[in-house]
Amino acid sequence: MKPIIRVLLIALVTTTAYADEAKTDTPKPTDTAKKTKLTENELQVMAHYHAVNSLEIDLGKTAKKQAGSQAVKSYGEMLVKDHGEADKKLKELAKAHKQTIPAEKTATEAAKREAAEMKKAVAALKKLKGADFDRRYLQMMVDGHDKEVANIDSKIADVQDTQLADMLRAMKPVLQKHADEARQLQKSGAQASMEHSH
Repeated sequence: MKPIIRVLLIALVTTTAYADEAKTDTPKPTDTAKKTKLTENELQVMAHYHAVNSLEIDLGKTAKKQAGSQAVKSYGEMLVKDHGEADKKLKELAKAHKQTIPAEKTATEAAKREAAEMKKAVAALKKLKGADFDRRYLQMMVDGHDKEVANIDSKIADVQDTQLADMLRAMKPVLQKHADEARQLQKSGAQASMEHSH
C-alpha cells in the first residue's frame, strides 16, 4: 500500500505545481493585452513629435540645397539624420502596438494660430537662399528646439507607456544639442560677418 500512496502523493504534488505555474502564467497575457493599445493622449504625444520630426527633416533637406555656408548645410544634414532616426523609432513603437500615428490635433485657438504662423514662416524660409536663408533658418532652429526642450518634460509626464517615455527622455538631449549647435553657428556666423566688414 505504501508505494501506491507515495505515487499518489507525487502525482498530487506535481499536479499542484502545474496548477500554480498556470496561475502565475495567466496574468501575463492580460498584462500584454493592456499594453497593446496606446491611449489617445499617448498617440497625440507621438503625433506631435512625428510632426516635429517631419518638419525638421523637410527643413534640413532644404538647408542642404539652399544654405549659404557649408556649416549650415552640415547642420541640416545632421537634423535630417537625427530626426529621421527618432521618427523611425516612433513609427516602430506604434506598429508594435498595432496602431498608427494620427494627425496632430490643434486643441486651442492659440495652437491653431501658432500652426498657421509656422506654416507661413516655413513658406517664407523656403524662398530664401544663401546668407539670408542661414540667418532665418538658424533662428527658427534655436527657437523651435528651445521650445521643444522646455515642453518635453510635461509630455513625458503625460504618458504611461514606458517605451514611449524612455524614447522621449532620449530625445531631450538631442533636441538640446540641436538648439546649442544652431546658437553656436549664429555666433560664428556673426563673428565672420564682423571680421569681413573690418
